[in-house]
Amino acid sequence: MEKLRRRKEAHQAVIDRIREYDPKTGEVCYTRFYNRDMSKFDIDQESPLAPMRYTHKTPSKYTNSLGRQVYDVSDSVNILSVKIASSDMGFPLKVYGIMIARDYLDFKCVYLFRRHREDYQLINSEDQSLILTGPTRGLVLLDSIYFEVDLKIKDDQGKKDQELSKGLCVIDGILMGGEEHGHVGCEDLDSRLSTVEVKFAVVKLAVEATLEIKVLKGDFYGEITACTSRIQDRLVLHDSKAGGVICDGTGMLQLWRRVVTVGMKDMLLLMIATQASDVATASATRTINFTPHGNGGEEDEITCGAVKMLIKVNWSLFE
Repeated sequence: MEKLRRRKEAHQAVIDRIREYDPKTGEVCYTRFYNRDMSKFDIDQESPLAPMRYTHKTPSKYTNSLGRQVYDVSDSVNILSVKIASSDMGFPLKVYGIMIARDYLDFKCVYLFRRHREDYQLINSEDQSLILTGPTRGLVLLDSIYFEVDLKIKDDQGKKDQELSKGLCVIDGILMGGEEHGHVGCEDLDSRLSTVEVKFAVVKLAVEATLEIKVLKGDFYGEITACTSRIQDRLVLHDSKAGGVICDGTGMLQLWRRVVTVGMKDMLLLMIATQASDVATASATRTINFTPHGNGGEEDEITCGAVKMLIKVNWSLFE
């Protein structure tokens, strides 16, 4: 009985810590994932699951209702963008903090956005997306996917930094799983001093694609985006205009994100646009398609303007 009492107290202590009053909504809300026994669950533990877990394994199949041998695949979600849809402080904003996703595989932290105070991102308008650096693996939409937001505004006037957004929003996997086709949706989080918009694409019967891009010839400066043949909304994998390292010493292009989920009946489309660093419009564009598989990898060379690149895709199931 004493052990049970201590567990209940430990659980309640975490619950009390993650429930806060929000002045924007006037309600007491959960700010973090809570649907576990918090006396055992480490709410801060990062997911140890890497991408490409089954790339080099032969996936098992089962016989479906039509008598066909098929992979056991899950629905998934691609995070298209996260925007400050409205700000009580106006714009521009110097934004830092974290955004986390959790899914059915282990409900542990999968970081989408993580910046410390001195590495803030300058947001100039409601149309500008946060620069997402995750998820680092495919997200499974079987139960629900939970998003934790904890964003702050850096103040340079000697005042205390303010909380821009803090809270929890959810993509309902049960509701979305009942739909036949993938689609684009949005979840809004009204909290603190803003409304944060999470735009996502539901991908039916998906596999995970992990990308590597190596520059073989020329100097790349431009943008790389990805989408699927069924959902044309693009997610940004790289944008040289944002600054930072473009290529490492071996020619590997530094991608913000390198994991995209693709439906088994879809195609993966990569759009490459090269441009001069002082020119706003693309000087050359190319699109390359890949057919999804349950495992294994493939590669292809592509020339875009004066730049030649090698693109590798590694395929994997989630489980």
